[in-house]
Amino acid sequence: MIDNIQKDMTDLLNYIYDNEGDCYGIDYFSQFLNDLKKYDFAEILAYQAKFSVNYGLSFILSTPSLWMNMSELDWVQVMSALNPRPNPFSREIEDASYIDLHFLCKYLRVNAIEMFLQQKQFSNEDKKKFLQYAKKISDILFMEDLDLEDLEGNYFVHKDILEKTRLMLLSTQKVSDFKYNRDELQKYLEEQLKIFNT
Repeated sequence: MIDNIQKDMTDLLNYIYDNEGDCYGIDYFSQFLNDLKKYDFAEILAYQAKFSVNYGLSFILSTPSLWMNMSELDWVQVMSALNPRPNPFSREIEDASYIDLHFLCKYLRVNAIEMFLQQKQFSNEDKKKFLQYAKKISDILFMEDLDLEDLEGNYFVHKDILEKTRLMLLSTQKVSDFKYNRDELQKYLEEQLKIFNT
């Protein structure tokens, strides 16, 4: 039974990926929402790690009803489903294996790095990879004007829904704000890497 559910999910996700093209964003992904809601969001993202990070972000930003009420524990489950991660310096870096880092830091503006480092179930090697990847792509963890233009509720989710979700996560006081500028983030990552490089 479980294998059938897994196969149905992977068939659906492959179909969605293969047929994107005539339309994009909310217009495209929303037609699959009822079927997508049958499956665990963490498993959906873990399977889609084989696709590109840009596709993964388009998927997430087009399907807010799948994640807007998720708790910090739900996001930790996503992190667990994506582990173990590929080597941050391998050619596989274009895949979406670190999609949680991209989405939580850039779009929800919560500190996914700290969340990941606090989890005892992740090894020091897991944490080192996460930090190395964050350092490698740190420049794109910040919102640009073009990113904001897409967050108007037609192409991608409206920025107000992102803010509401962010505030809900912060209200638990178990998740902290992603409050760095680019220089501060580099310094923070270097400091954390020193801990895991010893």
